[in-house]
Amino acid sequence: MLKKVYMQPTKKIIASLIGVSLLFIACTKDFQGLNVTPGEPTTTTIPPLTNGVIKTLFLKGQEQAAIHNEWYYPATQLGGLSGSSGYLIENGAQDVWNDYYGALQNLKLIQDMINAYSGDKTEMDNVQAITYILRAYKTFRVTDQFGDMPFSEAGRAYTGNTASYRPKYDAQQLIYDSLLTNLAWAAQHINTNANPTTAAGKPYVAIGTGDTFFGGKMDQWLSLCNSLRLRYAIQMVEKDPATATPIIKDVISNNLPVITEGNDVGMWPEKMGGWILNDSRFWAFSSHRFERVSTTVWNLMADGTTDASIFDPRAWLFAETNQAGKWAPYKVGSGVVDNANPYQQNRDADVTDKNGSLYSSFNWYLVRDLYYQPELFMTASEVHFLKAEAYARGLGVGKDATQAQAEYIAGIKSSVNFWYNIAHNTNVTNDNWAAVAPATPTDAQLNTLLANPKVAFTADDAANLKKIYAQEWLSFYREPWLAFNLWRRTGQTPRDGEPAAYTGFSRLTYPASESVNNTDNYNHQVAAMGGDARTTKVWWMK
Repeated sequence: MLKKVYMQPTKKIIASLIGVSLLFIACTKDFQGLNVTPGEPTTTTIPPLTNGVIKTLFLKGQEQAAIHNEWYYPATQLGGLSGSSGYLIENGAQDVWNDYYGALQNLKLIQDMINAYSGDKTEMDNVQAITYILRAYKTFRVTDQFGDMPFSEAGRAYTGNTASYRPKYDAQQLIYDSLLTNLAWAAQHINTNANPTTAAGKPYVAIGTGDTFFGGKMDQWLSLCNSLRLRYAIQMVEKDPATATPIIKDVISNNLPVITEGNDVGMWPEKMGGWILNDSRFWAFSSHRFERVSTTVWNLMADGTTDASIFDPRAWLFAETNQAGKWAPYKVGSGVVDNANPYQQNRDADVTDKNGSLYSSFNWYLVRDLYYQPELFMTASEVHFLKAEAYARGLGVGKDATQAQAEYIAGIKSSVNFWYNIAHNTNVTNDNWAAVAPATPTDAQLNTLLANPKVAFTADDAANLKKIYAQEWLSFYREPWLAFNLWRRTGQTPRDGEPAAYTGFSRLTYPASESVNNTDNYNHQVAAMGGDARTTKVWWMK
């Protein structure tokens, strides 16, 4: 049954992604020959290459189980581990590394085609912008986890030049500078007209059905571009204010298009032709089994462990009671063991069967669905919190407590509404969340949330900033890599003690394959870092 329900949809979506793209041929004047492999295509075009990159935006299984569930959740205290799964973080790191450098080859091959385009280069502006945005999103995610990494010389093995097989490592700051420069270009050159043409009347080249992410809607690419600029400028502002501050000012003061409510960005099955996500999310929980709702999260949503003590309506969506029907959050680092697996597939038949769990687990419906819930990249809620921080601290804009509070409240409401929209639209054959989810919170319920002393703004600017970080951290409940970034950047996200196992955890170590396949450059990098350790801080860390 497991293979029938999960494995076939996984193959279905991958086949659909590749199949759709291969049927669409554009930019026929410019194509790239590939090294010949018997039985494989020898040429390709931009649409299928772009689609190939988009396909890699799906989270990988080991990435979620071994990195997110085993490390990022407990390290940030967004979740608690009631036991050790035995998954190796190194396996997840290898997953991320391999996935990235495979995608980077596609991106650099696309860039070669853009550079070789024989027409007016303006015709390629939208294609160039999409390439820059995809490369930035992928690269930021990886460099934030590892730090310095091969970038400028990497991803060119397809050229056949042996010098490209062992690329040097680039400093993270230089990688950031390159990506932000590219994003600035994209923001300035994206043409959002329905049928854009150059000054000479030539139509822009379009990726067409190769854009399985936004379906060619350049206004959405522009909003993602500016939102990413804001995110990473704020992430680096402590280390390089001269570069970051003008970017923050540009996005906020000029009111540039950013992600707004209802346009949250991710791999949405419904928005991508009804495709079914692969089973990595459910597998990461069902095979891992030890993930529990942390006391740190719970205490930000409730003042006790009774229904009446809950003041944040997201509690009903993020968590579920234990087998005894009690709210029982787990204290990170307590060492108490709960070996029950509340994420077993048999709950499809009986959702109340939590396998005797002692502690509250992540809501079953939150981790089970493959048909509606997205794999998130960036939300309107996050954008509001970034703006709130900018106003609270005076980053790129004048310090303004009133505007900070307005963005803060908007961020909270956006997060609440986002998750209730998910719950009310997740309706699959076995697990119909829409049928059992609570009603959308009323204004009175939202006011209760906003008035709680743990949430409400006061006259204390420092306390208000910590509340902005706390609510942003909570909004990352299913984006633990972003919570990890926020924790490392600020050191001010909610904590319930400091579990020794995660003290000093600052980065992923390089995959073992690097020491074998890129030995000289790896050794040089490790020597410069003083060792390839998890405790080594990435460039922008506090």
